[in-house]
Amino acid sequence: MMLEKTKSRTILPRREGFTLVEVMMVILLIGLLASVAAPPMFRYLADSRLQTNTDRMAADLQYARTLSITNGEILRFTCDNAGYQVTNPLDGTVYRSQVFSKGMTLDSAQSADFFPWGMADASVFTIQSGTEARLVTVLPTGMVEVAHK
Repeated sequence: MMLEKTKSRTILPRREGFTLVEVMMVILLIGLLASVAAPPMFRYLADSRLQTNTDRMAADLQYARTLSITNGEILRFTCDNAGYQVTNPLDGTVYRSQVFSKGMTLDSAQSADFFPWGMADASVFTIQSGTEARLVTVLPTGMVEVAHK
């Protein structure tokens, strides 16, 4: 480092960078923004997870109906708090099995049978995650509907 001397004072070379106060202010602003944005983000993620599980269940119910018609056999869709299965009640063959994501629950264990002629047992499945819930309805015609509770 080279120091220059003027008449009455020594001129130090110019230093570049941020002061500690400036860095602390940036960290404070990032913390404030994160505290404001975090709760909506977590709600969005939970809602997205619930919607994904609901859509997957509805698709598997439609799959059970289609497979029942195609194979000409009765298929049973059974559900509990852990997840669900599509099985043949006569021989026990499991066609599809799914476990719910963490935090997802079903209001009660139940089942619906799908018949080879396209009809089904009417059932309503309620999937919950925290305060949010979705209804998955199997109509007597075998069609599946999804709705917010």
